[in-house]
Amino acid sequence: MQWLGRFIPRQRRYDDLSVSIREHLEEKIEELVESGMPRHEAEQAARRGFGNLTLIEERSREVWRWQFLESAWADARFALRQLLKAPSFTITAVVTLALGIAVNATMFSLVDAFLLPRLPGHNAESLVVVSSINPDQSFLGDTNPVSPPNYFAWRADHRLFADMSAADEFRTGSLAGDRQPEAIGYAAVTPNYFSLLGASPQLGRTFVQGEDSEGRNHVVILSHGLWERRFGSDPSVIGRGVRLNRENYTVIGVMPATFRLLGFIPDLWTPLVLTAAEQAPGARSSRFLHLFAQLAPGVTLPQAKASMAAAAERLQHEFPTTEQRWGAAVRTLPDFLIYNFGIRTALAVLMTVVTMVLLIACANVTGLLLTRAVSRQQELGIRMSLGATRARMVRQLLTEGLVIGVLGGALGVLLTSAGIRLISAGMSFNDAVRAVPISLDTNVLLFAVGVSFGSALLASMAPALKASRSSVGADLKSGSRTASGSRSHSRLRSFLVGGEIALASLLLIGSGLLIHGVYLLEHQSLGFRHDHLLTAGLTLDQARYHDAQRQAQFVRALMPALGQLPGVENAAVTSDLPSTGAGSVPIHIKGRQEPPGSAPHTAADVVVTPGYFQVAGITLLEGRGFTENDDDAAPRVVVVNHEFVHRFLQDREALGMQIQLDINNAPPGWATIVGVTGDVKSFSEDTRIDPEVYESYLQRPVTSFSLMLRSDAEPNGLIPGLRRTVASLDAELPLLRVMSMDGVIQTQKVGNTMFTQLLATFALLALTLACIGIYGLISYSVGQRTHEMGIRVALGANTGDISRIVLRQGMKIGAIGSVAGLLLGLPLPKIFDSIFMGLIFSAPAVYLAVFVAIFVVAMLATLGPARRAGRVNPAAALRNE
Repeated sequence: MQWLGRFIPRQRRYDDLSVSIREHLEEKIEELVESGMPRHEAEQAARRGFGNLTLIEERSREVWRWQFLESAWADARFALRQLLKAPSFTITAVVTLALGIAVNATMFSLVDAFLLPRLPGHNAESLVVVSSINPDQSFLGDTNPVSPPNYFAWRADHRLFADMSAADEFRTGSLAGDRQPEAIGYAAVTPNYFSLLGASPQLGRTFVQGEDSEGRNHVVILSHGLWERRFGSDPSVIGRGVRLNRENYTVIGVMPATFRLLGFIPDLWTPLVLTAAEQAPGARSSRFLHLFAQLAPGVTLPQAKASMAAAAERLQHEFPTTEQRWGAAVRTLPDFLIYNFGIRTALAVLMTVVTMVLLIACANVTGLLLTRAVSRQQELGIRMSLGATRARMVRQLLTEGLVIGVLGGALGVLLTSAGIRLISAGMSFNDAVRAVPISLDTNVLLFAVGVSFGSALLASMAPALKASRSSVGADLKSGSRTASGSRSHSRLRSFLVGGEIALASLLLIGSGLLIHGVYLLEHQSLGFRHDHLLTAGLTLDQARYHDAQRQAQFVRALMPALGQLPGVENAAVTSDLPSTGAGSVPIHIKGRQEPPGSAPHTAADVVVTPGYFQVAGITLLEGRGFTENDDDAAPRVVVVNHEFVHRFLQDREALGMQIQLDINNAPPGWATIVGVTGDVKSFSEDTRIDPEVYESYLQRPVTSFSLMLRSDAEPNGLIPGLRRTVASLDAELPLLRVMSMDGVIQTQKVGNTMFTQLLATFALLALTLACIGIYGLISYSVGQRTHEMGIRVALGANTGDISRIVLRQGMKIGAIGSVAGLLLGLPLPKIFDSIFMGLIFSAPAVYLAVFVAIFVVAMLATLGPARRAGRVNPAAALRNE
């Protein structure tokens, strides 16, 4: 600990050293005086013999430790004093840097929350997700769930997996008890699910072996959110009974708030019970399980991928009917969660944008430091003439930049805190996004610190090196603003400002293209009437509605009751709301021979009740819709859309043709096409139109569906009547997602809206910083050329001539920078088209608009300095020079 003792009392040691040196000097003086020398001559002789006292003190201190730290601290104090002497410069530089740091740290908080997910276990690197690959699915085709037979087959491969768990993650049910029934989402998992993920309950226990069998499976584990919301965080909830889907369950555990998997947000968990029918080979086409596994010791991820690809290929040969062309994928758990959530691309674009904003801010601060270096040329020259080395000067100037960075970082963290609150408020457009906590945590703070120091060094390095290379003689001879170094400083500043404008132009082009693409997407015709429609989800539980007859009876009773509600024009049921992404099924057309090994045709499959097309406002082009006579006793009939006829029937006559749909857990059979409808967009946020097949609900009931009520007034006014009507038929059946169809579409587009708003905000911030850069450069140039302009006025130049010279300089820099930005932006449409599917990026008007915007901004930024230059007083300018 001697080093600590040498560091703490340093000031006392310095004082003792000074006193000791001066005592020796006094002793020498007294010796000379005693020898007969006059005191003033003795003092001079003693000082000449002793040498430079200050230099002696400094060299003596250098033999002690921590000299570098002390010197750095002295540099920092000196830098702070210098910055306090120039408050306008300091405030401008700090605020500019703080804005760049804040937007980067705020966006990193999203990256930290979504792309760096906190996994519950400590061995996350060995956890993988095994999924099915659907070759006919373009979007996330390698993230499909797995069938139970494949789960049991792959789980048995102990050479590849040390353990494997299965989960049916997206079940919907009704939770009752001592309160009103509530619609919840829950997951059914195998007993080893939590132990495999390394998660422990906050209260109670997790599932044990044997609880995944009938009779022992009536136990539940609550999520922390449900425990807080419905049970008031009551620790005595363990052992309490709840009613799930009309069956009694016992609460055995509560998971902590930290247990979450990105995109998986169940309210509770139950044991997964797989029936004999679900385990049979015929159930291979029923894919609904997410598989989580731990790799066996010594098995690498590439080996696991190769082994699973070979296993999937074997299944294709053994079960060609169900496994043909299907593959298997293996991803690490963090990678799967991020990839499956689909937010990586958007965050990458936003981080790229804010990085460019930070570069523009750094360029602005660099320009300010260059200007400040010019004004300090004499000071720097004097210091170098007194012996300061160039390295010492560079270090001092870099220290000033770092002090600015620290101040900017501190202010940036405060702005980041406010930005995170704004972002969090906007990131609540769906449950999966809302469940991800966004906060100013340690990772964000460390990132902010790193960005602060990095940007400070980036902004101050060039001015420090430039100033250190100045000529000492020239700096001492010239205190004027026409020093030779000023011209080189001006050229460097012009280059920086041109770069700012180019980056700002690039950001504006990119943002404009994306915003234009999203605008076209959100204002496209969806192919149906979404106004004055109320929607609500319903899920019929197996306890009461265990067969198709009971399900159809409930809907038959519900439809007339809804039609009698005041304000309801018509009502219908649909398995999937229009433009919300219906699931696809393989289809076969009678009389068409499919080539061996070819991909089967697929079409979106929607089950609807009679009157659906009238309620949704979908045009019937040919034939008829469904009627009450299209029930289970009548021949199977279907209605297809125009895209189906165009793609699969080559626009030939469709009425009377027969098709077969390969639907899980449904008997195969041929159905006759009785109608053709207009096309409806597959998803409201996509331009794609898929072939679509409509089935009659009375011929194939489904347990999960949505209600649609056409109203002649505000649709939300129907909600109380809708709830009463459903409760009169079944008091334990809660409604899900009750909202207007306009609200459904708005919910789907909120993520895009926030994305475009952030892009627009950052692009405008970049443009503002570029405008400030132009203004600062031209103002500095006017100040440097005051003497020249005074001479021009004295020789007869008028105010307009002087102003035009300044305007020409600003417009020249703006034009060069904007042209460079336009050239950099030319490949953006192709780049975006490969990244964002379904958007249209062909928008030449965006390039023209950006060029005009940069032109206007450059002119506005130059007008002030130009007017000031035109008012130069030649006598004052020449006298001051």
